[in-house]
Amino acid sequence: MTATLLDLLQPILARLAELDLPSRTTEEQVRELEALLEQDFPYAGDRVQAIGRELARGVEEGWLCDRGEPQSRFSRVAKPSPASSGFSIDVVSMVGPALEHTHLRGEVTLGFPAKAGMGTCQFEGRPPGWIFLPPGSRHVPTVDGERMNLVYFLPDGAVQWHPPA
Repeated sequence: MTATLLDLLQPILARLAELDLPSRTTEEQVRELEALLEQDFPYAGDRVQAIGRELARGVEEGWLCDRGEPQSRFSRVAKPSPASSGFSIDVVSMVGPALEHTHLRGEVTLGFPAKAGMGTCQFEGRPPGWIFLPPGSRHVPTVDGERMNLVYFLPDGAVQWHPPA
């Protein structure tokens, strides 16, 4: 089921653990972290593209993103543990806005178009690829354009949800 996905993510998890996400709070530190991830794991590279294909396959086969509403489907791949280098791993397939939340210790997102050859899509106004939202950042995650598959890495799974009133 997710063994292949977890195998593909393992070197990324190990690298994220080395990067001390909670200490990266300035815009310069955010961009530096995104550049490091792109350097170490290029979006156009074999590993990252294999992750994108595995996400698409999992969503299509129903073992990923099997909960939620049609606009925003999600699943938990791993809880924070030593095996996940202390990160929770969640996958979301979405278009439009989702539930508002705060990243208590930061959040790394790796985003892909949900289907190859899809038109334009953006997460948080940014094209597919690596995105880091720093500790304390609060947002309504939004995908504009076509649907995207997103994998989220949260240090210690630390997130605070803000349900609508």
